[in-house]
Amino acid sequence: MTGVEELAARAVRLALDNAAVGQLPFGALVVRDGAVLATGVNTALHDRDPSAHAEVTAVRAACALVGQVHVSGAIVVSSCEPCAICHAVAATAGVERIYYAAAKEEVPDLGYPAPDVHGELLVRMQRLFREAAPDQIVHVPTEGAGEPFRRYLEVRRSRGPGPEQSGAW
Repeated sequence: MTGVEELAARAVRLALDNAAVGQLPFGALVVRDGAVLATGVNTALHDRDPSAHAEVTAVRAACALVGQVHVSGAIVVSSCEPCAICHAVAATAGVERIYYAAAKEEVPDLGYPAPDVHGELLVRMQRLFREAAPDQIVHVPTEGAGEPFRRYLEVRRSRGPGPEQSGAW
C-alpha cells in the first residue's frame, strides 16, 4: 500500500467507527508533510448541523491546531467523494488535493433526513466543482470502502426509527 492508500483505509475505518455508533458513515483526515494534522467524522445528526461533514470537521480541527484559517500544502483524505460543501471548505482552507476512497455512485440511499427540494442542485454543484478542478480530487479505490454504508444501514435498522429519521432532528 502507498501512503495515500493507507490514509484512505484509515479514513474508511473512521467512517466505519462513526457508522457503528449510528452517525453518518463518513471520515476524513487532513495531512501535511506526511503527518496527520487532524481527523474528522460526520457529526451532522448528533450536532444537528448540516455543515458538520467529516472533511469540514477535519479541516476545522486542523486549522485550530495550526492556529490559522488555512492549511496550505495539506491534503484531505476522505472515506467518500466530497460533496460541494466539503470541496469548497477544503479549497478555501488552501488544501492542495482531496483523495477519496468511495465514489459517490457507491453510496446507497442512507435515508438522510435532508429535504429533497435541493437534491438536484447539490448534485449539479458537486459536478461543477469536479469540472472546475479535475486534478484536485482523486479517487483512490480502497478495499472495504463500502462497508461503512452497510454498517450504518444495519445499525439504523436495528435501532428502529429515531428522531433523525422522523424529521424531528
